[in-house]
Order: sequence, then C-alpha cells, then structure tokens
Amino acid sequence: MHVTSRRYYLLIAGLAAVVALGGCASSRLTVTGENATLPEGENSAAFLDRISSQDTITENDAMRGILMLDGADKAGTFKQRVDLLLGKNVLNPKGDYDASRELSRGKLARMICRACGLSGGIILRITGSSERYCLRELQYRQMMTPGSASTKVSGMEFASVLTRADMYKRTRRFPDMVGNTD
Repeated sequence: MHVTSRRYYLLIAGLAAVVALGGCASSRLTVTGENATLPEGENSAAFLDRISSQDTITENDAMRGILMLDGADKAGTFKQRVDLLLGKNVLNPKGDYDASRELSRGKLARMICRACGLSGGIILRITGSSERYCLRELQYRQMMTPGSASTKVSGMEFASVLTRADMYKRTRRFPDMVGNTD
C-alpha cells in the first residue's frame, strides 16, 4: 500500500473515531436552577453595563446575552431561556446547564457559533459544534482571544465577544480586532 493512501485511511479512521467518541456524552438534557431569574425589563445597554463589571458570567446571564442577539430576552426564568435556545438550535439538547455555574470560554464559543450560524472549517464540520473547535474557529476569526476552553469568561470578555457576534450577525463580516493593521 502506498504511504499516502495509508495516511489517508488513518486520517479517515481517526476522524471516524472522533465522531463516534463525541456521542458518548450524557444522553439527556439536565437543567439546574430552572426558576432562576434576572432583572426584568433590562435593555441591552443596561445588560452590558451590568455584566461588564462582573468577574465572571453565569450561564443564565450568557443565555440572556445570546437571546439579545435576536432582539430581546423574553424569558422570565432560566428554564425558559434554555427552551428558547434549544428551539433555535443554539444549545445541545443533551447538554448540562446550570443557572449559577460560571460560563466557560468553550461553552460561550459553542453558543456564539450556533447563534451566528458559523459552520467553520473542515474539522468543525466533521466533529460537529464541539466547544473546543468552536473556540478555535472564533479565535481564528479573531472574535475571541487565545486561551483555554475551560477558562471562565469575565464580564468584559463576554461583552466584547457579544458585541463582535452582533456585528457579524448584522453584516455577515468578521469584525477586526482593535489594533489589527492587516
């Protein structure tokens, strides 16, 4: 067998294993803190002002921000936010969501990719919307700064990423990072 053919078959087998192992996660939806609420009547400016000064962002706040990309958060509880985002195919229907849990960069990246309809490169298309590859895609597109998928998201970082996602959704162009002279 030719060396190039062998590498090709090994690559295909490896990708098939990644896809197969990707399905080993929990097989049901888990929502903790279903009745958790956020301030009512909060417009996008008030929301960004409130969260930008926080050390970390909760999944509840993050989901409000993602819903605001399409206008407003009409949900009253965390469970309603989860249901709305499941209906928009932004959240994984087999995911684990907790209103008070600090948001990871990987989970934020996956929500942004899904909310913005980003299909990404070949690896992201083959493996699906994994947190790791969504983060890598957003880093490549300069919508998120380099870092680990498990790192917690600060309020300022969340506001920045959300602003870039909003710009992308409105223009279908990736925004330039400040200081980028290319």
